[in-house]
Amino acid sequence: MLPTVNNKSFLECNEEDLKLLIENPDYRENEYIDYKENLHYLEIPKDVKDRKTIIVQGKSEFKSDVCAFANAEGGYLIIGISDDNGCASELCGINIPNDDLDKFELDRRNDLMGIQPRIPSIKFHFIKIENGRYIVILYIRHDNFAPYLHIENEKNYQVFRRTGNKKATMTYTELRNMFNQSLSLDKEIHKYRQERIEYYSEQSENKNDIFSRFLLLHIIPETFTDSSFNQNMFFLEKEKKISFDSIFTTFSNTQRSMPCADGLHFFHDERAYDKIEGYINNNGVIECFFPLSNYLNLNNNYINGYFERDDIWKKIDDVLFNFKKIFASIINDCRIYICISIVGCKGVTTQTSKADNNIYYTGIIDRDRIMCNPIIVEKLSDDNNYWFSIKTLQIAFLQSIGIKYDKNFDELMKEVYNL
Repeated sequence: MLPTVNNKSFLECNEEDLKLLIENPDYRENEYIDYKENLHYLEIPKDVKDRKTIIVQGKSEFKSDVCAFANAEGGYLIIGISDDNGCASELCGINIPNDDLDKFELDRRNDLMGIQPRIPSIKFHFIKIENGRYIVILYIRHDNFAPYLHIENEKNYQVFRRTGNKKATMTYTELRNMFNQSLSLDKEIHKYRQERIEYYSEQSENKNDIFSRFLLLHIIPETFTDSSFNQNMFFLEKEKKISFDSIFTTFSNTQRSMPCADGLHFFHDERAYDKIEGYINNNGVIECFFPLSNYLNLNNNYINGYFERDDIWKKIDDVLFNFKKIFASIINDCRIYICISIVGCKGVTTQTSKADNNIYYTGIIDRDRIMCNPIIVEKLSDDNNYWFSIKTLQIAFLQSIGIKYDKNFDELMKEVYNL
């Protein structure tokens, strides 16, 4: 279990809280705590011989420390506190030029580039102390992307995890088990999506009811399979006055909620044109059920209907934007998977357009069940990452329904794939 100070997370501590660590055996270095007086590769004078080599080695050590926590149960790398045989001895702090905390964090994240499969989820906390210097606390999370490693030498490398108060080399068995756990998250998400599709499909009584043709939008945090993550969404709505219903207002302005076994169930008013349903589960999963019957324009030209892709995408985009505003703090910036599924729309027209060569092109949905590949958002609070992921999701959505000639689609492809 992660340690606390004065019933606070280390990410909430101030200088007075940190003073409790000094010479306190209860806060010795362990599997969750590692003290660093400084990052020595940042302190090397320019005239030192082999300076570049020392910096490379220092960055490699920094990466190893981060990977070791991410490959274990997570923990705190605390920079600016010296130690004596693992026991904190002094709040010395480190110098951050011009007090530019954003630049310091960005530079450290850049130092971690090269970790595979991606940089672990890290939070920074800066505490300015009496001497004008800073204690920097990094919280490194363990997640389902482990094992993490960085390879400096393809012929000889090791993978580390935090064990006790030090790094230890991981065994083959540990690596194999961790890779299997990583794969299991993808499988669990796929299984969950299939189960939810079946849940709605089984309620269909004929080919024209609201359960025969629908779109499912799922927003799934990586805590999906973490039994220790459990937020009481009803409590947050009632006592914390969080307006979860705003997530679904783009589909319908008559959303009402009621508590259920899994969290909150949002359902339509009987008078509502859009008969949508939504769930916000206590494990952080968001589900939006969107019947498509009212959006498939049936006429003589489109026997199976015409899919209003721009209008539907706008609704998806609005849901995601409202989710981002509300949930960034609730899920603590963990990664999320965004999944779009479309059911019962085989043969529906999605595009009628002339190509550059004046050949007439008709886009058609080619199957009755589309499950777009999940798109990962690394960090909700990072606007650049968020919007890049949303653009990638829009491309997957348009491709899955047969869109080929579209100015907006072309622009998206250029932005995301540099075409």
